[in-house]
Amino acid sequence: MTDITIDANTLMQQKRKPDWLARSAKTWFIVTAIGQWLFVAYILGYYGLRFAGDGIGGFAGTHLANGFITGDSIGNIALAIHILVAGLIIAAGQIQLVPAIRNKLPLLHRSSGWFFMVASVIVSIAGFYLTWSRERVIGSLIQDIGVTGSGVLVMLFVPIALYYAIKRNFAAHRRWALRLFMVVSAVWFLRLMIFGWFMATGGIGIDGKTFTGPFLEVVSFAQYLLPLAVLELYFWAGKPKNKHYQTAVASLIFVICAAMALGIFAISSVSWLPKIGA
Repeated sequence: MTDITIDANTLMQQKRKPDWLARSAKTWFIVTAIGQWLFVAYILGYYGLRFAGDGIGGFAGTHLANGFITGDSIGNIALAIHILVAGLIIAAGQIQLVPAIRNKLPLLHRSSGWFFMVASVIVSIAGFYLTWSRERVIGSLIQDIGVTGSGVLVMLFVPIALYYAIKRNFAAHRRWALRLFMVVSAVWFLRLMIFGWFMATGGIGIDGKTFTGPFLEVVSFAQYLLPLAVLELYFWAGKPKNKHYQTAVASLIFVICAAMALGIFAISSVSWLPKIGA
């Protein structure tokens, strides 16, 4: 009887113990959702309004590096796809991450998932074209290679996530879909990293005129490799044999969330929000 009482008390203590890993994941999602919807608002309120008013020509004068180029019809179409579809991809990606939608609205989950995967491939192809078909205005070859790497991973992760969905191995599908989400979000992570770095250091390692420098070369790869690494740590810590490391991984995620919040505040207040409707 005593042993049963001890086991019951132990079980109750375990139930009361906070799951910091799950809480850190929820915090990561909330911070990401806020930041990405602000990004969507910026895309729609700045580029979307210009496109609605003047078509692709509305992108002229938006100070995009290698942006609208008169006479380059294919390149300008690729630019429009790359910018405008990105907002729709972010919205579809957010839908994929909400458990209530996954469980209660499976049709919406599947249809938005199909759009997310197909659109991600299309935007990646447009990005490849913009990066490698036009003369480089700013940046460096290393930065171009780094940015291209995210598109390559999109091409790799999409069929793997789709394969596990078709096989109804939903645990594996979820992991690969999350990996895909991190890679698709690379351009968003890049902006947070750069603006957060400017706030923290004043832009050490960045040449403002040519938009080159050691920090930008590192961050061109880190924009997707770092989120992927943190995600893999989260998966690893969630395994039963790694329970002792959950608090450490959760703490790391909380720190990263704080850094992301700094970047979101910086870029939203300085760049995104002031340009909406401009």
